Amino acid sequence: MADRRVTRLIGQFLKAGVLSEEQFLRTDAGTPQGGILSPLLANIALSAIEERYERWVYQRTKAHADRRCDGRTAAGRARYWDRMAGRCAFLPVRYADDFVVLVSGTREDAVAEKAALADYLRQTMGVELSPEKTKVTAITEGFEFLGFRFVMHWDKRYGYGPRIEIPKAKAMNLRRKVKACTGTRSTPCSLATKLQELNPILRGWANYYRHCAYAGRVFTSLDWYTGMRIERWLRKKRPKARSGDIWAAHQPSARRPTRRLWREGMVEQHMLAWTSVCRFRLAWMDMPDFALSSGGPGA
Repeated sequence: MADRRVTRLIGQFLKAGVLSEEQFLRTDAGTPQGGILSPLLANIALSAIEERYERWVYQRTKAHADRRCDGRTAAGRARYWDRMAGRCAFLPVRYADDFVVLVSGTREDAVAEKAALADYLRQTMGVELSPEKTKVTAITEGFEFLGFRFVMHWDKRYGYGPRIEIPKAKAMNLRRKVKACTGTRSTPCSLATKLQELNPILRGWANYYRHCAYAGRVFTSLDWYTGMRIERWLRKKRPKARSGDIWAAHQPSARRPTRRLWREGMVEQHMLAWTSVCRFRLAWMDMPDFALSSGGPGA
């Protein structure tokens, strides 16, 4: 950072402290949890990870002057030939301050690289890895990253293959949110207002997990649970109403007239199972313009 004003502003931000639960806490080290500038600072500091694994991520410098392919293709070839030769290959995947390093080697190689990476970050950036959050896990056991579960699944036809799944804890968290939104205290509002409160939560959750394996099964289960909670909410709202009056709000959908769901006027329940589910394709990804600096990806 050559701009002294920006550097001074960042320093003031880091030393400003945090106001939590009407208490002022000083920040002697690190960035404030949940601060607006924390992800950016973490992204700058941890860019050293890509520099350490440049050979297998993006080769900015040419090892051979006659190389004609770009840095990404050269890194992919380096990973392939290292695996074929029996050497360890490393591929980091990072999002702000969360990262995973995939290791093509033994568990001992992964443990040794974990210690080496911790020393590297400590010496270069002054960053300490959390011992509780930094783990070495076999891909066959699976691990969670950014709310997804990654695991190698065995198929008797094709053998081991990667799979991205929806963690059970995340589905349970959504159920708890739906249950909290359909509690007794919220009965004074109308059904349309309640659906307008639930639909953004359901729509965002479905769009986030729509590329996971067997997401349709999870969506169908959550749709049933949401419909059941809305029915109970209506019975609490109208305790003296007959079942026929309650189920009168279960009307045909405007999107799919053959299906019935909870609806009031033009507002209807968002069905997660109607979200198109398909496997994510890497070919959809393009390098954004803001990630390019001098012809190469930047922090």
